[in-house]
Amino acid sequence: MELEVLVQSITREVLKQLQLAPASPQVLILSERDSANVPLILQQLGADTPVFYWAPGCRHPAVARVILPLLSCSQMSDLALGRAGDPIMERVLSTLLCGGGVEIFEYEYVRYRDTAPQRLFELYATYEDTLRSFGLKPFASGTTNGARLNQSLVTERDIIEAHKRGDMLLHVRSDAKLTPLALDCARERGVQIQTMEG
Repeated sequence: MELEVLVQSITREVLKQLQLAPASPQVLILSERDSANVPLILQQLGADTPVFYWAPGCRHPAVARVILPLLSCSQMSDLALGRAGDPIMERVLSTLLCGGGVEIFEYEYVRYRDTAPQRLFELYATYEDTLRSFGLKPFASGTTNGARLNQSLVTERDIIEAHKRGDMLLHVRSDAKLTPLALDCARERGVQIQTMEG
């Protein structure tokens, strides 16, 4: 009789735990907790989002979203050719091959926009287009934090600073001029720009 009571007690506890499953979709961040872009990603995901981090040799749970904080230039060129040079890229490639999507928070090549030879920069932009066709996409913020920019000229630096703060929606004056680099940067980082009326 005691065994039956114990089984019933365990069953009730298991059912209770199953009912407490997280309501938010689970996220796998393909890096360790202390990587540079992780705090920015967490800020934009929101505090209630269940997050797992990549660990070598670990079987990760099924997740709704896979996020890569930084795609380096060498990783990008390998992946565009269908190669995976390290375990994290193997996970990215297997996710893509299984029909899943991977979100990229930052492409390293964008950092070299002002210094790289134009043809080399364009090569990486082509790789980005190729990877997008494979299922890689820009990081989509879980929140729609917005900010107002009350200046007449919006530059790439303004977009980068807004993105770092987690502002994924910028309200700009109706007479504001946006530089071409600002528009490119906003597109690459998924920052939306809306004109304020009046």
